[in-house]
Amino acid sequence: MQNLTLVSVIIAAAWLVFMAGLMWSVPDRCLRWLGLMASTWRINIIELVLRAFAGLALVGRAEMSKAPTAFESSGWFIVVTSILLLLTPRRLHAAYAVWWSGKLPSSFVRLMALPTAIGGALIAYAAI
Repeated sequence: MQNLTLVSVIIAAAWLVFMAGLMWSVPDRCLRWLGLMASTWRINIIELVLRAFAGLALVGRAEMSKAPTAFESSGWFIVVTSILLLLTPRRLHAAYAVWWSGKLPSSFVRLMALPTAIGGALIAYAAI
């Protein structure tokens, strides 16, 4: 089980680093993608199930990580908020995503690429 949680956490961390690269290189496209979150039932379910799975992986890996309290609390936060978002009417979730995609400037998305990449790298490091 620990191998599965380790691989899952590494995949989630790699996803964050990959997204940071996209945030840096194509911030306008990232904002368009943000606006599509929860746009359909299928996208909403896939997004939130993958998010909850990453949270459960953090919880499962917490004891073996370099930051057990951070992994466990962050993991449960991600799981609980994923469930709450699943219970939220999809139209409301989609409208919120569209609202943020219209409010955030692409320069802010590019600025947030660095902390996103660092966060992904730190998660991977702490998981090993």
